[in-house]
Amino acid sequence: MSKSRGLSKEASAPRSDPPSGASEPDLFRPLPQREVLKLGDAGRLVIPAALREAMGVEPGDTLIARVDQGELRLSSRQMALRRVQSQMAKLKKPGESVVDEFLAERRALWGEE
Repeated sequence: MSKSRGLSKEASAPRSDPPSGASEPDLFRPLPQREVLKLGDAGRLVIPAALREAMGVEPGDTLIARVDQGELRLSSRQMALRRVQSQMAKLKKPGESVVDEFLAERRALWGEE
């Protein structure tokens, strides 16, 4: 393992996890990039540049943190939005316009139809 600024790398080449819900088979997925991080004062973590790049985030960006089965998961707002859109797309029927249905309901409430 090589050392860089006190962080050890477990993967030899920078790779990132594909977005959640990706359709390619697990066999062909790239190995996730992993870093060993040390929890600092006041519980602070520094996200290494390679991981920030793989996530598509920059210093100052707002991240969404959640604990999933005991693991801390960080995602950008854009990735969280894509995840929700992907989940909701599965519920939409082909040819259905949710916006048109919403507007029709509102117009009926307002007595515009």
